[in-house]
Amino acid sequence: MQSSWPTAISAPLVLAIFALLAAQLTLFNATVLDRRANFALGGLAVACALREPTWQHAIISASGGWLSEAFLYQFAMAGMSVVGAVNILTIGTVLGIGYRAGPLVGLGVISAALALICGSAARAEGVMIEQAAGWGALGFWMSLLPLTWWMDVLLVRICLAEFRKRVDARDFVVYGAGATFVLLLGGGFVCAPIAAIYQISGRDTVFARIQAAIDRDVLLYQAVLFAAVVSIPVVAHLADRLGIDRDSRHRRRLLPLWTDLTAACPEIVYHAPSPAALGSRYLLHRTVIEIRDCLRILSRYTEQDDAGPADEVMAFAIRIAHACAAKSRGEPPVGSAVPLPSTAEDVGGEIAELTALAACWTRARALAVAAARPLGPTA
Repeated sequence: MQSSWPTAISAPLVLAIFALLAAQLTLFNATVLDRRANFALGGLAVACALREPTWQHAIISASGGWLSEAFLYQFAMAGMSVVGAVNILTIGTVLGIGYRAGPLVGLGVISAALALICGSAARAEGVMIEQAAGWGALGFWMSLLPLTWWMDVLLVRICLAEFRKRVDARDFVVYGAGATFVLLLGGGFVCAPIAAIYQISGRDTVFARIQAAIDRDVLLYQAVLFAAVVSIPVVAHLADRLGIDRDSRHRRRLLPLWTDLTAACPEIVYHAPSPAALGSRYLLHRTVIEIRDCLRILSRYTEQDDAGPADEVMAFAIRIAHACAAKSRGEPPVGSAVPLPSTAEDVGGEIAELTALAACWTRARALAVAAARPLGPTA
């Protein structure tokens, strides 16, 4: 059975999932969880390629007709049994259940092998397994059922645990949709062996129609949803490298202020190279720290001016602009350090305050220059 998605959409989508897999293997393959996620993504990508019409026809043509549509379908479904075993390991880790990897993956391999053995008669007849009538078809679906339901039960447990912890409406929608999708997947696998039992006596039932409707696109939906989740760190990494992520944008707003302040206080600049692995967040935090150090030093180079602008941030910015000029001229400190007026309770609040200071910095510097400019001769 092939996917009902238009091949103009499904074929490029499968290619995009393989491209995402290549990116994942290159960028995120260091930890056990990374490797398990990549294995699951790879399994879904291969299974989708075996079911997607364009890819399926290309594979059959490349094999010289040795591979059949019936075999590719069975192989895709059997392979997902091994993927399910790996997913059970991952979900168990999230739930704090320490499953042993060897026996569980071995169970997945045995389940897949039994399914392919049971489906051999249908393949020999060139019949799709969901249309086959006989005990072999029943054995095929029963071989895959235990691990599928095991995984589904664990996924529902995660969704229920999240329901108990969260009250946000969006979270209820997300985890509710996840639980519904999992139940549909499990329901399809329950309907399959029931339909196979009736097909032994040649009876077509509603169970066969339900199983066919769910099974037609379930792999592609799984792959798209899982790829969307897995792609988040890849997209974040790409945005970081291109300098378009949120931290990079925040840092760009601070750079004009940082440039002027560190020109007056070059002694506080950390000149060691920035490790690329730390990314834009590290650079942003380093910029914030260096601006703060500069402000503390420069606030000692001017006296507090109570007659300045009513805007506290603008008044401080003008004072620091005067201080930059004074320190650059080599003048000694004249006052005590006065920090930027702040109510920040975390790093995000501090970044917002410095961004507000940076926003008025150009005007403050112009006002400071104008105030320091000597008046011309009077008549």
